[in-house]
Amino acid sequence: MEELFMIKSQRGKLFSVCINEDGNTVTIYNARKLNPQHSKDKGNLVIPESITHEGKNYKVTSIGDFAFDCCTGLTSISIPDSVTSIGDSAFGGCTGLISIAIPDSVTSIGYGAFAGCANLALVTIGSGVTSIGDWAFYDCKALTSVTIPDSVTSIGSYAFFCCTGLTSISIPDSVTTIGDLAFSGCEALTSVTIPNSVTSIGKWAFSYCEGLTSITIPNSVTSIGDSAFGGCTGLTQINVAADNPNYTSIDGVLYTKDEARLIKCPDGKIGNFTIPNSVKSIGENAFERCEALTSVTIPNSVTSIGKDAFRYCTGLTSIIIPDSVTSIGSRAFSCCEGLTSVTIGDSVTRIEWCAFRGCSGLTSVTIPTSVTSIGSNAFIFCPILTSIICEAIRPPQLEGKLFYLDVTIYVPAQSVEAYRKNEMWKEYNIQPIE
Repeated sequence: MEELFMIKSQRGKLFSVCINEDGNTVTIYNARKLNPQHSKDKGNLVIPESITHEGKNYKVTSIGDFAFDCCTGLTSISIPDSVTSIGDSAFGGCTGLISIAIPDSVTSIGYGAFAGCANLALVTIGSGVTSIGDWAFYDCKALTSVTIPDSVTSIGSYAFFCCTGLTSISIPDSVTTIGDLAFSGCEALTSVTIPNSVTSIGKWAFSYCEGLTSITIPNSVTSIGDSAFGGCTGLTQINVAADNPNYTSIDGVLYTKDEARLIKCPDGKIGNFTIPNSVKSIGENAFERCEALTSVTIPNSVTSIGKDAFRYCTGLTSIIIPDSVTSIGSRAFSCCEGLTSVTIGDSVTRIEWCAFRGCSGLTSVTIPTSVTSIGSNAFIFCPILTSIICEAIRPPQLEGKLFYLDVTIYVPAQSVEAYRKNEMWKEYNIQPIE
């Protein structure tokens, strides 16, 4: 960009403008940089198709980064057909904006272009747009529906994050990627059709879409991010096309094609659940927020439990971790407030940090001899946990506090002195196992 100058619109509003490198076109620049009063503009904004400066005519081709950022008094904006790009945060924080029509000439919508436009109720996306940038329509709470044109190939991360009024979304066959948290927090969304063009669904892409009851993964999808459907409390079915090469569904639960890894149990599942014997690993967030499950049976085929696997499973009252399991991931059973009994299998070597954090119903725990290390705060905020039996002959390595309460640790009689002299264990009341 070259020369920066001010122009007046037909309605008397001041724009700051940069001449582009081609010397013939201009970009509407950060309006407040040269004109701090710009943020007080009200009503309709008409962006000119061209401007004249020192006798030369220039075509307006782009709306630059932060061009009208936080112009809270604007209610509508007219964008001319000459514009091909809308920059990052171009209209971010324009809380008075009610409607916007993006012309067919625009090919890209930048990062946070309309983020925080809480009253934006009507959006028309032109047929030339190929990508919707990260955070593009973040927190546009008044939006109820959006039609994405079939020119779009990617939906950015957080693109429609927290659009809480969104009830329907049309994703065209042109889209190949749905970014991380793209539709997270769209709690009113009741149905979504993922087209057969999509190859990847990002982390938490549809998380906390509480109105969703079912979702179908087409055969084109080869990658699904962690907790893509986490926090969807109404979701009872995750279906997968039979010819999908990477994933499968059994009774509405998502698995890898070989059924060796359980990826996600829908949060709306109720009652008892038995994990199939084919499963070797329970994935990250696999049962997170399955609050209506009262019991889960883990078979002896399982060797690892991923982080956050059972987090917020408040309906669970007991869990038996079989001897086949060697590791318990961070926060794996965190905030399982109804959990009163835990059996940890004899093959577990490591309990990760915050694994049982906030299990307020736990009264006692036995740590088997196989455990060699325990992450920090593994049992923090377990207020009625008054004793722990640690069967390990050698004190397991502690990476921080286990809890902040006065808890008695019972250890093998021959190991009492070793625990009492250990820098990390000596602050607890160490007593021999009777």
